[in-house]
Amino acid sequence: MPRYFFHFVWSDVAVRDSKGVELEDLEAAYRHAIGLVRQVRVRFSDSDDDWLVEISDETGEKPLVVLPSIVPRPHTKRAHLASDAER
Repeated sequence: MPRYFFHFVWSDVAVRDSKGVELEDLEAAYRHAIGLVRQVRVRFSDSDDDWLVEISDETGEKPLVVLPSIVPRPHTKRAHLASDAER
């Protein structure tokens, strides 16, 4: 099973994944990266989308980049309370 690495990249800094995750294929790696974006958004809900997740494989090739802007933001309880109050 191939190992994929998930690097978080901003314009001036990168956090490189040195451990990686064994996954079935690139599609599974893409789904994993989407999950990482969602986790970051939950933990840092006020963060901008000025970063990305770069997926690389064992050879160092970078076959895919995941932009946070393509992942829908999670609904927050505050947003639901605000819309309920407007009714």
